[in-house]
Amino acid sequence: MNTALISVVAAVALSTATVGRDPPAEAAIVTALDGLHSAATQADAPAYLERLDPDLVWIGNDVSERWTNPEFQAFAVQHFADGEGWTDSSRARRVWLAPDPCECLAWADEVLDSDTYGTAVGNAVMRRDEDGEWRVWRYALAYPIPNDLARGMTDEIKAWETANPPPPQQPVPATVETLPIHETLDAFHVAAANADGPAYFALFTPDAVYRGTDVSELWTLAEFRAFAEPYFAQGRGWVYTPVWRHASIAATPCACVAWFDEMLESESYGTSRGTGVMVRGDDGVWRIAYYALTFPIPNALVSDMTARIRAAAAVESIQ
Repeated sequence: MNTALISVVAAVALSTATVGRDPPAEAAIVTALDGLHSAATQADAPAYLERLDPDLVWIGNDVSERWTNPEFQAFAVQHFADGEGWTDSSRARRVWLAPDPCECLAWADEVLDSDTYGTAVGNAVMRRDEDGEWRVWRYALAYPIPNDLARGMTDEIKAWETANPPPPQQPVPATVETLPIHETLDAFHVAAANADGPAYFALFTPDAVYRGTDVSELWTLAEFRAFAEPYFAQGRGWVYTPVWRHASIAATPCACVAWFDEMLESESYGTSRGTGVMVRGDDGVWRIAYYALTFPIPNALVSDMTARIRAAAAVESIQ
């Protein structure tokens, strides 16, 4: 993404304030996420696992890391047993409450500071259980690559993936319920490729938020439109081709909130990932409420690349 709107973005969301309709619910969600990160720092497996929804899906930075709750528990418990927690403290966070009348769903965007890897970005869907506790139902973690390093680093990632191809992914069939979600996302990518601004922005909710690949890029729909429309006006779209996608609708009375994660291919940047939230309106149409685009970094490269990102950020802060 272009950095032209960084000054605008900085005023939008890189603060610790949350937004929404129900401050007590927001405070409880913030407490739950802070508790999750605190337990990880202390390698406290029982406290950490208590924060996870039984139907959790956890997505790590590497393209291979898509875990169900039992799979992620096995990964986390092994690390914690060795005394190896991980430090992710929230630098900034925004929370949105879902329109579902049960008031039991919300999603969050976090900018995290990691002692090991520097800046990370997480996006979560939180679900309130019958006991009143908010737990993590979906979570995706990524290490954002700054715009001025993106081309070079994604070229390195493409070269590494060519030499170390991942196992092929089986297609994920859509169900009758999720097919409209897939159709909306397919139309989303087609509109972007065709530089069709009206069709593209019609697929978002009015209060949608878009997170780009640079940590500074958390845009309201109006800000994202201001970024994208000059490109579309010149006939310059962007092509991200879906390779596979998962979509799941939260089991609530209205069944009107869904999470998706998709793997994409781009000629310019290679492998990328989209994650996000969709909301079904009163008209029955599914629209995008939150979309996050990331460049997954293979585990074999993550230590070197995040060290370089931190070094570049340190130089920039001095200048």
